[in-house]
Amino acid sequence: MANQLLTTDIILRESLSILRQKLTFLRRINRRYDDRFAINGAKVGDTVSIRVPTHGKTRRGRAMDAGDMVDRVVPLTIANQDGVDLIINSSDLTLSIDDLRERYLDQRISDLASAIEAQVITDALKSAYLTVDNPDGVLSFEEALRANKLLSDQNAPADRFMLTNTTGTIQVVNNVKNQFNSQSQIGRQYEEGLMFRSAGFDWYETSTMPTQTLSAATGYLVNGANQTGNSLIVDTGAGAFKAGDRFTIAGVFTVNPATKQNTGTLQTFVVTADKAAGAGTIAISPALLGPGNDNQTISALPADNAALTFQGAANGTGVNLAFARDFVTFATVDLQMPPAGTAKASRMEFDGLSMRMVQDFDTRNDQMLYRLDILWGSAVLRPELGVVIPNDITKIS
Repeated sequence: MANQLLTTDIILRESLSILRQKLTFLRRINRRYDDRFAINGAKVGDTVSIRVPTHGKTRRGRAMDAGDMVDRVVPLTIANQDGVDLIINSSDLTLSIDDLRERYLDQRISDLASAIEAQVITDALKSAYLTVDNPDGVLSFEEALRANKLLSDQNAPADRFMLTNTTGTIQVVNNVKNQFNSQSQIGRQYEEGLMFRSAGFDWYETSTMPTQTLSAATGYLVNGANQTGNSLIVDTGAGAFKAGDRFTIAGVFTVNPATKQNTGTLQTFVVTADKAAGAGTIAISPALLGPGNDNQTISALPADNAALTFQGAANGTGVNLAFARDFVTFATVDLQMPPAGTAKASRMEFDGLSMRMVQDFDTRNDQMLYRLDILWGSAVLRPELGVVIPNDITKIS
């Protein structure tokens, strides 16, 4: 039987299948908002506003005390158009789709998946403020348990994931080798890339986890008691602040978002914008919201001269991420098709992923030219559902 000529539909369908298989982080986060863009189509720069549930007062007794209803809105903006470009000899279009996949598609689509995931994770880390301090730089069972506690303190759902960098995988496996013996997990290990389940997490590895270059800031103190909001005034210390730096403040602890009870763990804050060394105001997240606030985030407002303690090693550190599904959302939207008669094109959606393929022909070289595009955006929905665990990527054991 003659070989089937591979059409744009066939190649695109296979490309989408590969893309879905290669995604690790994006298959485990919130993907409910794709259809918000599908109503009228979308383009780069389009935004939808997502209302995120907020905590409020609970009442004991008969007297009503509703308080003000404050909606928290997170913008999800379609800001990225990524893709791969292929040049395929005309004669190769008579190959089987399996042969074409091996020769042209697998590596290119894998690279695309890695590039998208790396960008989503990098953007998300800018908002993730919860951190497990890891002084020896080795990811172990203890750090995972502490991350699980932080998520439990935030009333995170039980479905939780741990995403490790490649060095973190080696480090933790040396600590929990026996976890790989669960026969019930073999199917998921093969089909989904699951390494094992331990400490309340399904564990996955990715080679796209970024490193973070942190500052060497030290010696800073709070300048003025009872500060509130997303900024903090500090006295002179040493070193500049970098976005992504994380620190604790003496005497300022996390609280359970429902009961407002002190959890016994110091609240970690993330610096959200670079600032030169010296006294001044730094931008931070979460907001400083003390007792009496319906959305209280901390046990007490910082005292004057309370010390800031920075976490992680300066000048580069590995990152591992513990998270629940609503930490981040990701959406793809349909790209417009080229005008009729100008080029062959196909567009498909599979498992929430929309991709377009456009074909052209190079008559001089008898080659088919293909471009694959995906239009997407991401946003951090609930930063309290992500926990950063730093590790030293130079320590293999």
